[in-house]
Amino acid sequence: MSNDQGRIVEPAQRARITGGELAAAREATSRPVERCPMPPADLRTRLSTSPALRRLLPARLAVARAERRSAQMWERYPQERARARAAMEAVVGGTIRAGEVERLARELLVEERVRETLFWQPWRPQLEQSSSERLRAALSGDRGVLLSSCHSGPYLLALSAVAQLGCIPYSAAGPWLFEPPAPGPWGRRIAHRRNQARARGERLINSVGSFGLLSALLSQGEVVSVFFSMPGSRETLFLGKPVMLASGSARLAVEADALVLPIRTRRERHRVLVDVGGALDPREHADADELHDALAVAHERWILELPAAMEDPNRAGAWEQSATAAGWGQARAPAVAS
Repeated sequence: MSNDQGRIVEPAQRARITGGELAAAREATSRPVERCPMPPADLRTRLSTSPALRRLLPARLAVARAERRSAQMWERYPQERARARAAMEAVVGGTIRAGEVERLARELLVEERVRETLFWQPWRPQLEQSSSERLRAALSGDRGVLLSSCHSGPYLLALSAVAQLGCIPYSAAGPWLFEPPAPGPWGRRIAHRRNQARARGERLINSVGSFGLLSALLSQGEVVSVFFSMPGSRETLFLGKPVMLASGSARLAVEADALVLPIRTRRERHRVLVDVGGALDPREHADADELHDALAVAHERWILELPAAMEDPNRAGAWEQSATAAGWGQARAPAVAS
């Protein structure tokens, strides 16, 4: 799991950023991400997380191997079967797919393993024509664009498709991404994530206290990426049940008068595709709450198409064992918005 959530403090919880602070933050985020050397690790970890070796392994073979290993995991580890079932019950409970939990739980283990594999593969997602047209139309205007995604599929690859159009995306990311990578697997993941961002020109923004900066970027016509599927204080009818969701995405769009583009990444065997939904315009909604609900509908439709591609909502950093088929309650972690 990547755990690369971007959490931002809701407007009511933050202090207004001053002009000087905003200018300094804006200047800092305009610089490319610095190259991050891979920290040391044991031989097995170095081999499995080596970008150079990954380039030698075709994605088709890497994905096929990940699929085989996930099938073995289902048979050998009852605790993983139980976790996968609970995750799928939380995702599809109360929906038309509620009766498919057992099959979807098997698929969840496959998707988790494949997502981990694709994180390390050198890969460029593809935009189909309709999605490319929607994205180009939004980027051609003079308003900011907020890319709204959920933790579904190999989502960290989505911005590669945006960068291919010559656009610099700004991403809200967890504070751990800005700490010196420690030795071992997690530190190597952080280093690789930073280097991926550097390669595609992505700018990373520490999500803590970032609402003012993100709003300013959007107001200046920039493209900002924020996760929608994060716990927060806004009870929302989502996936057939009450879910406590962050409302920062809609609030940012309203404050900055920015278009909102739902975006998702999905796979077809070893191919990665990026879908871009129709733009949501805050001018066409009464307030941030109405825009938030419209965005929830758009993401729900996609999630129910591929439920097993959704990350376990009870993972660390998400709803922390508070997501069930009846509802996703207030997470045990501090309630913040994304």
